[in-house]
Amino acid sequence: MTNHESPDFNQEILLERYQVQQELSKKAGRRSLLARDLQTLELVVVKILSFGNEFEWNDLKLFEREAETLKALSHPSIPRYLDYFELDSPNSKGFALVQSYIPAQSLEVQLKAGRSFSEEEVKELAKAILEILKYLHGRQPPVIHRDIKPSNILLTNRSGNSVGEVYLVDFGSVQTIARTSSTMTVVGSYGYMPPEQFNGRATCASDLYSLGATLIYLVTGQHPGDLPQTDLRIEFEQAANISLGFSSWLRHMTEPIMSQRLPSTEDAMRTLEEGEEDNQSQLRGRAINSIPKKPLGSKILLKKNASFIDIIIPGAGLLSIQTLTFIILYFFILFMMSIPLLSGDGSSLLRGILVISPVAFILICICVFGRKRLYINRQQIYLIYKIFKLERHNLLPSSRQEILRLDINKSDFNKYYLTIWAGIKKYVISSNELDIFTVTLLELDWLAYELSDWLGLPITKK
Repeated sequence: MTNHESPDFNQEILLERYQVQQELSKKAGRRSLLARDLQTLELVVVKILSFGNEFEWNDLKLFEREAETLKALSHPSIPRYLDYFELDSPNSKGFALVQSYIPAQSLEVQLKAGRSFSEEEVKELAKAILEILKYLHGRQPPVIHRDIKPSNILLTNRSGNSVGEVYLVDFGSVQTIARTSSTMTVVGSYGYMPPEQFNGRATCASDLYSLGATLIYLVTGQHPGDLPQTDLRIEFEQAANISLGFSSWLRHMTEPIMSQRLPSTEDAMRTLEEGEEDNQSQLRGRAINSIPKKPLGSKILLKKNASFIDIIIPGAGLLSIQTLTFIILYFFILFMMSIPLLSGDGSSLLRGILVISPVAFILICICVFGRKRLYINRQQIYLIYKIFKLERHNLLPSSRQEILRLDINKSDFNKYYLTIWAGIKKYVISSNELDIFTVTLLELDWLAYELSDWLGLPITKK
């Protein structure tokens, strides 16, 4: 056999115990074989690191560390360590690690076969992996996987109500925190590695990034490396049909700056569950008959689907308090300006009419024909004032992932305001009667419920 030929292990018996059934995978001097343990008659996986042209001593360090780590682990969702030995056969020379066999397909295989995942299934999968990481990161010292990706996650026994049993495999890149400072080995997979891993460093938060990138693959159907990036952030929102709350969670999982990322599995799990509980508690807190609906006679237009929510609030109208206030104020100012006529000076009145009349006319037109539009899609939030074909932004648009909170506030004058917080910007709908685009309290409650349902955010009342 030359150096360029691939060894054929078929039916070979390794260490006079493990009879090879078939090859599972191979890459750069490594092979994974399915074999039968002739002593227990169980199927096992034999991972082989071969000495050859592609062999590097650092590969042996990682291989030995994988064996050492697996030997110390005991978790139902992680392969069990069974054996480790030096291999000296006609086909290969090197080292072999034997571990339990899990009869399941990887996420990568299932995705390429056309399987899709709902948001609830992705969340269920996220919780299962977080539980495994909680075990690994809770070891002393913590164990960092460093290569979480779809090909290293196995799923089996899927049912109609469950994503199935979840397993995390391939600990060939594993690292412990105790060794982080002395190891500068760059391992991981493109698209799933956080920036710090390119510098040979990894923490518990590094695994969270890789998990987040893996979940992004599930919700978009695209490899994270193929999605656009801005300042190293994966721009996945446009390709993902998920709630804003889950989108925000994934954003925090995949923050490129480690200090801004969710720091631990406990934080990631709590944040994910709190988002779900907030949404459910609002629904549980309302009887079916008390879920707000559009009040009878309301002129507000609301459209929504999975891609956008569009709210159009008409002006106050011709007979509204606002319009009547403008008319009364207009005639009062004219009256005040007519006083100089008693002294024979009519120019002040003429100037007043020329200045005030267009302003009053515009304000009355806004009351009658104006529209206030709140529009949110998967990329941005807009608040626009519109009259006829003229439009003006009340605030510049903000990115949708910046939306963090939904408040209903009561002012000192018993006026209520529905506020959508996007960073430090406030997009406001009010029940203030002096507002041209006012809504009633019933309408405000209805709009708050619809926005909360679409955004996946709880309503905070103050």
